[in-house]
Amino acid sequence: MFDLMRMLYARMAYAVKFGDEHSLPFRSLIGLFTGDSASPTLWNIYFADFRLPPHRDDILLNGRPVSQAEQADDNLIMSTLFPAFQAKVTHFFVWGTNKRTFISAKKSKWMIFGPLPSVIPVLRLGDLIVELVWEFKYVGIWFTSIHTNIFARHYSIKASKARGTSSAAFALKHRIGTLPVKEGLQIYMARVDCYLISGCELSLDTDGSLLKEHLDVQHTFLRRLLGLNSHSLLAVLFTETGQMPIRIRRLLIALGRLKYMVALEQKQGRVVRDAFLDSINLLREGKPGWASDLVGPDDLLSIDFVNALETRMVQIVNTDLQNDIDRLVKAHLLRNRLEMGDDRALILAPRHLRHYLTVVAVPAHRKALTGLLLGDHLLSVERLRYTTRYRDPVPRNFRLCRLCRGSVEDEVHALFDCTAELRLMQLRARFLASLSVCDPKVHALYGQITNYNFLLQLVSTRKGVKVFAKYVYNVLALFQEFPRYFPVVFRRNT
Repeated sequence: MFDLMRMLYARMAYAVKFGDEHSLPFRSLIGLFTGDSASPTLWNIYFADFRLPPHRDDILLNGRPVSQAEQADDNLIMSTLFPAFQAKVTHFFVWGTNKRTFISAKKSKWMIFGPLPSVIPVLRLGDLIVELVWEFKYVGIWFTSIHTNIFARHYSIKASKARGTSSAAFALKHRIGTLPVKEGLQIYMARVDCYLISGCELSLDTDGSLLKEHLDVQHTFLRRLLGLNSHSLLAVLFTETGQMPIRIRRLLIALGRLKYMVALEQKQGRVVRDAFLDSINLLREGKPGWASDLVGPDDLLSIDFVNALETRMVQIVNTDLQNDIDRLVKAHLLRNRLEMGDDRALILAPRHLRHYLTVVAVPAHRKALTGLLLGDHLLSVERLRYTTRYRDPVPRNFRLCRLCRGSVEDEVHALFDCTAELRLMQLRARFLASLSVCDPKVHALYGQITNYNFLLQLVSTRKGVKVFAKYVYNVLALFQEFPRYFPVVFRRNT
C-alpha cells in the first residue's frame, strides 16, 4: 500500500488555470493528497489490517468485545483497565511504525471515566507521554469526565455556537434590512437548528438544566424573527411559525435512531446493533443506560410501537399549544382561527407558518400586525397589566383609552370603536375603502357583525392582509403620539 501511494505522488503533477490561461506543470511533494474520490478508499485499504488483539479487560457490548473505533484517521482506543489500555496503545504505536505512519503523541489525548485511581498512571506512546484531559471531542461529539453526564460539555458548546450563529444572522440587519420570516426560518434550520440537535440521538435529555440554553436560543431566535419582546408568550412562537419545540424535536430524532437500530438485521454484524441490545439488557437488569431513558424493553423492539409513539407525541404537542392559545387572554385573537392555504385548503393545524408572516412585505407593517395578534403591542390593555417601578397592575376596566377615556383601550376599540381623534377616523375610512377593493367579501361584513368578530375575520383574510397590516401600523403609531392614561390611584409613592 505504501508503495502504491508513493507511486501516485511520484507521478503527480499540477497546473493552475485562470480563464483560458494555464501555468506550466509543477510537482508538490509536501503534505497529503486529499479531496479526490480515491482518497477514502485508499485510506481504508491502508488501514484495513489494523486490529487490536482481544483482551479480558475489553469493553463488551452484548458479549462482543469492542476496543477500537475509527473515523478516517481519527482513532479511538478503549479499555476497562489501564494496563490493558497501555498495551493496546503500544500495539497501535508498533503497527504505525511498521506501516511508516507517524502517530502524534502531541495530538493524542486520553481520559479516565469513573472514579480516579489513587495514583494517576502515565500513558506513553513510544517514548513520549500522552496528555490526560478531562474533555475531548471525537467525531464532533464532546465528552467530559468530570460531570455526571458525559455529554454536558457538548450541550454547552453547541448551545454557544447556536447562539453565535443566531446573533450573526440578525447582525446583518444594517446591511440587508429586517430578515423576512420565511428566509429567517430557512437560515434557522440550516445554521442554528443543526447545533441545537447535535448529538441528540446519543445524549438523551435526562437533565433539563443542560437543555436550558438550547431552549433559550430557539426562543430568542423566533422572538427576534417575529419582532416580539423577550417575555412574549412561548406557545405563539410555534403556532405561528410551524416550528417544533426543540425538546420534542430532539426526542423525535432519537426515536428515529431507535427505529434504525431496531431494523438492523442481526446477521449484519453491526456494532451499533450490539450496543443497542446491550443497552436493552442493562434496562432489563434495572441498570441505567440509553434504553432506560426512552421506554420499556419490550416496546423498544417494536417499530410499530415507536411509530405510534412518535405520532402521539406530535399530537400531544399540538394539543398543548392549542390549549395555551385557548386559555391565555393575550392570545384571544388566535382562537377558533380558520385560514385558507395557498392551495385553497383549510388550515386547521395548530402549528403552521401563518400567511401574514410571508404575505406582508413591509417589515414595520408585519411586526405591527404580529404584535397585535400575539399580545405584544403598546395599547393599554396590554401594557397596564404588569407591575412597573412606579405603579401597580391596573385592572382591565381601568385601562382606559388615552384618546377618549370612555372605554378600555383594547385592540377592537383602537381599530374600530374610538371616534375621539379625527386622524384616526380618517385612517379607518381609508382602510375600509382599500379593503372594499382587495377583499369585498370581508368588507361587506363591516357593520353587519360586531367589530370584534369583524377583527377576527380580518385575521384570517389573505387578500386584505397587506392593507390591514398597514392600517394596524398607522393606528398604533398614532396612539404612540399621545401619553398613556392610567388612574392616579394606582401610582406608587416614590
